[in-house]
Amino acid sequence: MLLEESIKGLNLRADGIYLDGTLGRGGHSEKILSSGARLIAIDRDFTAIEETSRRLKIFGDRFIPVHGNFGEISEILDELNIAQVDGMLFDLGVSS
Repeated sequence: MLLEESIKGLNLRADGIYLDGTLGRGGHSEKILSSGARLIAIDRDFTAIEETSRRLKIFGDRFIPVHGNFGEISEILDELNIAQVDGMLFDLGVSS
């Protein structure tokens, strides 16, 4: 239920660019990508990036995984030459 509410709050557009600041296992990211949007997904855990990237590779170049910290968003977007995004999501719960 929280997943759906979070996604609904983003008001996704198929032509939008979104940022998931906490990729993890990619549940939120997959929902965002399923809308047709582009997604920059950041995580500090390289293993999470590798594993989730394998699963989400079906979305092609609309999925942009980045190994980093969401505190570096400005620098990451600059490196990707993206001036702005249409929405951001951060799942700040405790990972087990």
